[in-house]
Amino acid sequence: MRRYCFPVLSIWILLTPGVLAQGMAGPPENKWEFSIFTGVSFLGDGTFVTPIEGGGTQDVDLNFDSSYLIGARITENLGDHFGAEFEYTLANQPLSFVNLSPMVPVLDLEHKIHKLSYSVLFYPMDRKERVRPFGSIGLGTSFFHIASDSRDEALLQGVDLKGRWKLAFSFGAGAKIQMGRNWGLRFDVRDQVTGVPSFGLPAQAPLENGGTGPGFRPSGTYHNWQLGVGFMYTFEPR
Repeated sequence: MRRYCFPVLSIWILLTPGVLAQGMAGPPENKWEFSIFTGVSFLGDGTFVTPIEGGGTQDVDLNFDSSYLIGARITENLGDHFGAEFEYTLANQPLSFVNLSPMVPVLDLEHKIHKLSYSVLFYPMDRKERVRPFGSIGLGTSFFHIASDSRDEALLQGVDLKGRWKLAFSFGAGAKIQMGRNWGLRFDVRDQVTGVPSFGLPAQAPLENGGTGPGFRPSGTYHNWQLGVGFMYTFEPR
């Protein structure tokens, strides 16, 4: 994660002094704001104890690669210290199953997470400030989607996979830097907390042809950390 944080922090350090030195007026009292952003997404790995039909267990690993994310937000400014926003994010998150069954020791899959969330923002500083840190908290949902080509390849190995929706809770922090009257930059760190998806696999590994078939019992939660930088534009009232 540190190799992704350094470029974003470098941009922050380079831009902030220049913004503070500008003699421009503060941001207008605009109600609506639109932003687009990109960044990186981290999900991590996990080991899940899965029971086997007839007795015993097997450890199944579910590993996610870190990769890019893109997204957009519509924000409603509610006075000086509060806001609300709707967000869509697409995170590329390749995954692999390890030890899904003796016949499928490793299964690599193309996988993406579609995130929808509604969040409340809190700003400790007034809107006239050019640099405004904020905190956020929200609810939403995440769709764990396996690419059709990967599903077809998995089915040839006897593994029937499906996408899954999971309820999500999110929280985070960031800062907005006003670069002009109607536009600026925005930096965000968010954690999208969800349950672990089953991907349609049975929670108990079945016995098949004298051996053990694919099974996976999810448990606990996943923390999908997202680090982003974006462009924002505010709309002046007519």
